[in-house]
Amino acid sequence: MSFYIRVWQACDVQELTKHLLIVGDITADCAGCRELGIEYAQAKTCPKCGVIFRFITSRNAGKLDRNRGGTVKRIKDRRPDLTFIDYEDYKEITGKQQAREFFK
Repeated sequence: MSFYIRVWQACDVQELTKHLLIVGDITADCAGCRELGIEYAQAKTCPKCGVIFRFITSRNAGKLDRNRGGTVKRIKDRRPDLTFIDYEDYKEITGKQQAREFFK
């Protein structure tokens, strides 16, 4: 029996952002160019900027989601080719980076 568990790994967040697909309730959007309404189950590239997706995350798989593992499993079943990223970790890191840039 297998379960989904977070594994921490160092990565370049700017590179991650360029190739990240953010899943919402029904569709997804490109983290790089902010294109909305992408059908995440099939999209290999962004229809607007053309970037190849390598990572995926979900706004709905947060700490408050009691079925977080089920959400991750559903997305990974549809897109096993993409590496799942924790959305809250991503938002925290990018938020800190934006604050540093703002106060420079």
